[in-house]
Amino acid sequence: MIYELNNLSASDMYPFHMPGHKRQQTASLENNGGSDWLNEAYFHDITEIDGFDDLQSPKGMIADIEDRLAVLYGAKRAFLSVNGSTCGNLSAISALVQKNGCLLADMGAHRSVYNASFLSGCRILPLERETMPENGLTACISPEETEDRLNKAGKEGRLPDAVLITSPTYEGFISDVDKIADIVHGYGLPLIVDGAHGAHYTADEGTCFPVLSSKPDVTVVSLHKTLPAMTQTAAVLINGSLVRQDEVKRYINIFQTTSPSYILMASAERCLDIMEKEGFVLKKRLRENLDRTYALCKSLRHIYFTGPEFAGRYGIYDHDRSKINVMDRSGHMTGHKLYDIFREKYHLQPEKAGDRTCLLLTSVMDTEEGFQRLGRAIKELDEQIA
Repeated sequence: MIYELNNLSASDMYPFHMPGHKRQQTASLENNGGSDWLNEAYFHDITEIDGFDDLQSPKGMIADIEDRLAVLYGAKRAFLSVNGSTCGNLSAISALVQKNGCLLADMGAHRSVYNASFLSGCRILPLERETMPENGLTACISPEETEDRLNKAGKEGRLPDAVLITSPTYEGFISDVDKIADIVHGYGLPLIVDGAHGAHYTADEGTCFPVLSSKPDVTVVSLHKTLPAMTQTAAVLINGSLVRQDEVKRYINIFQTTSPSYILMASAERCLDIMEKEGFVLKKRLRENLDRTYALCKSLRHIYFTGPEFAGRYGIYDHDRSKINVMDRSGHMTGHKLYDIFREKYHLQPEKAGDRTCLLLTSVMDTEEGFQRLGRAIKELDEQIA
């Protein structure tokens, strides 16, 4: 797609079609703050024209992107979303839960899960996460909690239509997805996993990062969150036999824009190019940078990264170290204070501030220089705490 977009922008084909900017920039805009990178975006922004396939019913280059996504994640089928994981969650729930039906769902799930419930009129049965008193963060849905809730629902004669969990969580806590899938399937029900924050869990093993489980019937991942793809790009991965692929696709087409951005789709293609050719090396580099950074914390008195030590407790099967939860064990600095210092003093923009922790998200595209700056910052911070 990238090659074809370049050819189109360089050709003399005149666009009597949407979008309205006609792949042009006006002289007045160029002279008043227009930038080269934005011009490039305009030059490549098109609609569904001959030779560029159709996201609603792909048969060419977009179908190829989806086939490559399926291979990257070891899935039976993959659908591309340019409306983020939100579109994926809405579509999966709508396809698997009957109108006015019931969904057994992680109560810490993304708002799109609750929006899907509102749209379909389905009732949500709660799956509760524990809160860890050591850091104030919520943990994971455990196999025991899942089985207990399903057993209780079965005795009451109101089994849900499907089960949804979030793994990994925003802060990187991972459920025992395989075991939960076995339990859910034992009741004859499909499992949906919101894996938005685990897009880097690709099928290449040996880099000390998890691989997405193939047992859930539907897994949704946000390419843009942890991989080199533009904001809004995501994928819906189909594996289980308890879901109709065409039904999931029907709802994706309902919730997804009918005017998809070819720039976003091309960025998903570029992301695939990078991960197919360099993914193993990039993940190995990230692991090494994380190893050095976590090792640094062992020599500090106050600042540390909380998370990995809780594997095996609170329903947590594992922790993704690429989600760095910074905490001051002395209690002098709140998560909000740490956030402000990282941003204002060290010009490091965190992802989120909590009451006791500050979340920093890393990815395969982080540089060694970036990790070195973070290391210097946390070392100085630690020395400044009385």
